Amino acid sequence: MSSKILGSFFTFLVACLVVTEGMSLRGAGVEPRCRCIGTESRRIGKLIARVELFSPNPHCKDTEIIATLKDSGEEICLDSSAPWVRKVIDKILSRNQS
Repeated sequence: MSSKILGSFFTFLVACLVVTEGMSLRGAGVEPRCRCIGTESRRIGKLIARVELFSPNPHCKDTEIIATLKDSGEEICLDSSAPWVRKVIDKILSRNQS
């Protein structure tokens, strides 16, 4: 085989691996980055339908707290340092331990 064909094949193979690896992460429900870019610290407790906690992982070093709003279904990232958010987290964790 000529070096041009071998080089083209190698480039094609690497491109396929990159594309399929990215697809497999998303298909498995794993984002290849942090979900939260910014966070909300205002008190919105009465507007929240559901709260999800996401532990740090290889793609994001932060614990992420994502709230889904009742009326719109919009997902909002909460500021884990806000006192009211800490109370919500403590309540969720104590409920899960019972």
